Formats: sequence, structure tokens, C-alpha cells
Amino acid sequence: MKEKIRSYFTKDRLKAFLFIAIGVMIAAFSYSFFLKPNEIVIGGVSGIGVIVSGKSDIHNIDGIVMESINVVLLIVSLLVIGKDFFLKTVFGAVTYPLFTTLFNWLYNLILKYYPSFDMQALGENHYMLVIIFSSIIMGLGLGLAMKYDGSTGGTEVAQKIMYEKAHLPYSLSLYLFDGAVIVIGFFILGQPIHVLLYEIIFVYLCGVVMDMMIFSGFNKRAVHIISDKADEIKSVLLDEYERGVTSINVIGEYSQKNKKMIVCLLSSLEYNKLRDRIEKIDPTAFFYCMRASEVRGEGFSYASKSSKVNKEA
Repeated sequence: MKEKIRSYFTKDRLKAFLFIAIGVMIAAFSYSFFLKPNEIVIGGVSGIGVIVSGKSDIHNIDGIVMESINVVLLIVSLLVIGKDFFLKTVFGAVTYPLFTTLFNWLYNLILKYYPSFDMQALGENHYMLVIIFSSIIMGLGLGLAMKYDGSTGGTEVAQKIMYEKAHLPYSLSLYLFDGAVIVIGFFILGQPIHVLLYEIIFVYLCGVVMDMMIFSGFNKRAVHIISDKADEIKSVLLDEYERGVTSINVIGEYSQKNKKMIVCLLSSLEYNKLRDRIEKIDPTAFFYCMRASEVRGEGFSYASKSSKVNKEA
């Protein structure tokens, strides 16, 4: 049993759990300090928590409701999706309500000694500021957790199940679930129409920030180089940068000459350095680069064989 636990919690998995915890904490901060005081329904389990909290006087009822919904969905996810996703989601689902409870207490404590820190008053006068900041913070938190294959549970689990079993696009299920919660909250809480529109803006901005956060680590450049000294440039990429290189035979339509095009994926810093090297090796070289939103493979999503050998040596 101990060996199984030890083999599961590898260094990479522990790192993933750490960043999932940080992401969940950031998301919980947005909920407790911005969303809950202003009764902003953002969809998902957090939105359900806001609805219940707005209609109940029970202390921390939102955390209890979120935990209950998560337990049901987690059991379903274990049966339908599998153990690895289940364990990471359990971690996120358990820590999210705990963090919200902690931040709820902290917010009330701060408000007790510093009444000017009233986020509800801020929302009454500058509602768009609350929407912008809360959506950015929430998007950063959820994006960080999802980047390491985690989640806060709730409707994210339902969306995963719909994708795996019904092949429903993740974005479509996201809009369906969150949209339903937002509309329900609009009627139950008796919110004015402009609040509903603000909440739609929140969901959109949060999604944009989430995408930026998820793919921020993949800030790579796909470099295409056409040069008469392609072999020399290729050697630099292979030996100095330790990056894989693909060579493609191309024809210049103007000159009708056969040339070789090198394709390589680099980080932004590596590309800036390589650009100067290319100009020194071949001032007439033609090259361009494009942003690669995601890169998977040796040297990017996992260590290259050569780097492993160097570390072991």
C-alpha cells in the first residue's frame, strides 16, 4: 500500500497538486472578497453558493452547499471518468470550500476593523470594477488549476463527463451549465437586468483569462528558416539549443532554386538569441516565426533524453 502511494505521488504530481492548491486559493479569494459580498452569480457551484447565501441566514451555508454538490459529482466522476482525475478533483473540491470559509472569515475580520474595506459598497458605486477584477482573479485561479489538470469540482466535473461520454464540446457545456445558474440566480435573487448583463461579461472575461493562463506556459515560437547555410544553422539548434529540428525541401518560385527550410520550436528568449545568430551566419537568410499556443513533446512537456543523462551524470 505504501509503495502504491509513493509511486503515485511523484515529484511532478506533487508539483501539480501544489499549483492546483494555489489556483484554488486564488479562485476562493475572488469569490469571498468580490462575488459573495455583491451577490454576483457567476454560474457553477460558486454561483449556486451565492444564490443560497443570498436567501439564507445560516452562517457559511454556501460552503456547506458547495461541499454537498461536489461530493455527489465526485462519486459520479470516479465511476465514469477514472481515478487520476477523481483524486485531483477531490483535492480541488475539498480545498475550495475550505479556502472560501477561511476568506469569508478574513473578509469579515478586515471589515470589522476597516469599514472602508466594504466590497459591497464598492459594488454599489463601481460595479464594473468589481466585475473586471473578480473575473481576472477568478480566471487566473481556475486557469492555474486547470493547467495542471485539476479543478474545483462542481460543474467542471459535469462538463468533463459530458465531454467524455456525450462528446459535447467543453465550451458548449460550460455555457449551458453556467448560463442556467446565472438565469436561475437572476430570478431567485431578484436582480435587475443590468446585473445579469454584468454577470455575462464576467463569464466571458473569466474564460478569456483562463485560456491565457492555461496556455501562458506554452509561450513558444515556431521558427521557419530558409537559408543557403541551413546545415550550419541546424547544428546550432541541435548542439547549443538542444531542440529538435525538421528540415523540409522547398522551391523558391521566383528563383526556381531548391532550398532547405528548417522548422524548430523555441522559447521567446531562445528565439531572440537565435535571431542574432542567424543574421551573423547568413545575413541573406529568410526566416519568420509564429506564436505556438501549445507545445507537447520531448524537451517541452517532458525532459529531453540528453538532459536526463546530464542530470544523472
